[in-house]
Amino acid sequence: FRVCSRNTPGPHPPLRSLLQIMSSSSFIVASCLLNVILLLGIVCMTWGSSGDVGAPVAMRTSFNALSAMHTPVFNGRDVSAFAFRGVAKTRKAAAKRFKVTSGGKVLSKQAGKQHLNTKMSRKNKMRLGDKRVIEKADISNVQGCLPHVKLAK
Repeated sequence: FRVCSRNTPGPHPPLRSLLQIMSSSSFIVASCLLNVILLLGIVCMTWGSSGDVGAPVAMRTSFNALSAMHTPVFNGRDVSAFAFRGVAKTRKAAAKRFKVTSGGKVLSKQAGKQHLNTKMSRKNKMRLGDKRVIEKADISNVQGCLPHVKLAK
């Protein structure tokens, strides 16, 4: 910006021309019309028009006159029972740690053989190398990690 001299009254010259444009009646009318159009667009997107054209597919609603409630629909079906439930995915870390037998038992590696085992006997280290059967209390946790595997209850 160029510094104005003390003799120049009012704001900086470029600002003065901007203020003159903004105070003109045509500019005010045009800005009011744009604000109205913007608000109408927001209202149409929020409420949706007939057939919910403005709303995304997952957010479309159908009106039930008996219960007077909005229930979400997806492709013409009511999805309130299974709304936005994701696909069950296998946790890969759990799939690498657990082995499921044909009878549905879950086997895993035993803890305690990683380090500090110089003081252990050979028999103890050999025993820790075997697989162990997961307890029944932990089966529900394993089932959550491996949803597509059939486990014995």
